[in-house]
Amino acid sequence: MVLMIGVEEAKENAAREACRVLGDFREVKVIGLGTGSTIKKFIDLCIDNIKRYLIASSSIDTTLYAKSRGLNTIDMYSVDSVDVYIDGADEVSNKLDLVKGRGGALLREKTLAYLSRYRLYIIDYTKFNGRDYLYLKPIPVEITPITLQYTMRAIKNTGLFEPVIRTSIGKDGPVITDDNNYILDLKPLRPIEDPLNTHKLLKLIHGVVETGIFPAVELVDTVVVGYPDKAVVYNRGVSIKNG
Repeated sequence: MVLMIGVEEAKENAAREACRVLGDFREVKVIGLGTGSTIKKFIDLCIDNIKRYLIASSSIDTTLYAKSRGLNTIDMYSVDSVDVYIDGADEVSNKLDLVKGRGGALLREKTLAYLSRYRLYIIDYTKFNGRDYLYLKPIPVEITPITLQYTMRAIKNTGLFEPVIRTSIGKDGPVITDDNNYILDLKPLRPIEDPLNTHKLLKLIHGVVETGIFPAVELVDTVVVGYPDKAVVYNRGVSIKNG
């Protein structure tokens, strides 16, 4: 119970700091929001600051929540650029490479990240792995349903992962994403020391629509790590080990 209280306080500290960082930007009109409990906490804590922005959300869940809080949401299909993208993450390395997709919205999340001029991620300290590689969490991969058997076999044959079809308690069979795809969760059989090339390798497999690997060099600018008593801001290109 103490750990859970600490994690919630850490999320809140990270969300508050992310709100402060967002306030440093000028000429922001459109912000992108990811999916998950940390983003909902960010919305709640930063509501007065973000009411003036147009909100492009990565999922139906976030859109509905943003609307319920009175925010001005716009259809993601109409967005051709985003000023700042804000999202959570499931795992972050020392190099700020990310694993995302536990919320099942990785394709839309990555699309908004690519459309954005600046990408800001919010995590609690349990998501920061303290290593130069990724290894803690399974890698979500969104795939087309028709290719399921082939894609699973091809991924397994790389020798890098053990793929599992994602299912849920509230539904029989595979989880269906907002874009009507399936999700495979790939258990790493060894540390992912080269996330960018691992992502590229997976994308070459027939049926893979997108991966939950967010390479720092392409998709990360800043990560805010929350602790029970503080929040620490890390920018890409600045060594975490040396502070």
